[in-house]
Amino acid sequence: MHDDDVMDRLLRNAMAADAPQLSPAFDANVMRRVRPRRLSSVGRVVLAVYAVVAAATAVWLMQDLPLESIVAAVAISVPVAAVASAYGRRLAVGH
Repeated sequence: MHDDDVMDRLLRNAMAADAPQLSPAFDANVMRRVRPRRLSSVGRVVLAVYAVVAAATAVWLMQDLPLESIVAAVAISVPVAAVASAYGRRLAVGH
């Protein structure tokens, strides 16, 4: 038998068979697993407390610095943090 004949026979057998069916709950299960996870209320509180403590610590540590140094640090770190956040979100989404 030639390769073409074998391929034709395989294709005929595949086309004659019934198409496989997924379970009715398959889509719901997939969507539940890939849905973005949300923080719980406890998680939000922990994150807010962390942000307040971090900001207070940063202000306390920078109290002796000149204002120009603080402005420069904020002007540099805010765009870097925004880019890092966007990059992380893009990695998480997979684009």
